[in-house]
Amino acid sequence: MKAVVKKPLMNNRALMASKRRASATPKKRRIRQTLDRFVVVATDFNNVPKSSVGWTASLTTGTTTITADFDDFGVVRFPTITTLTTVSYILRIRDANGVVLTNKTIPADREFYVARF
Repeated sequence: MKAVVKKPLMNNRALMASKRRASATPKKRRIRQTLDRFVVVATDFNNVPKSSVGWTASLTTGTTTITADFDDFGVVRFPTITTLTTVSYILRIRDANGVVLTNKTIPADREFYVARF
């Protein structure tokens, strides 16, 4: 004759807790993306990016000026300026002929700036 081994029964509270753990949906993680370098986007007043072939942008703070080139879609990335910025800047955008199109003041604590003109 075989010996029958009885499993201990789970009490009702433990059974319900294990069901809750099994059916619990995993918590969604919020992904926060940040820009690691300062970016400027040149748009018109309707937020349409400007065609910026040959354009340059310069940022000035105190006696330091940093210049970078726009891509064809109105975006310029300043590779030496980390975000969030710690100082305010004066932004000057020049076209391919060197004519200043706009001057803007950019406050501190920014990851990007949209220059509408």
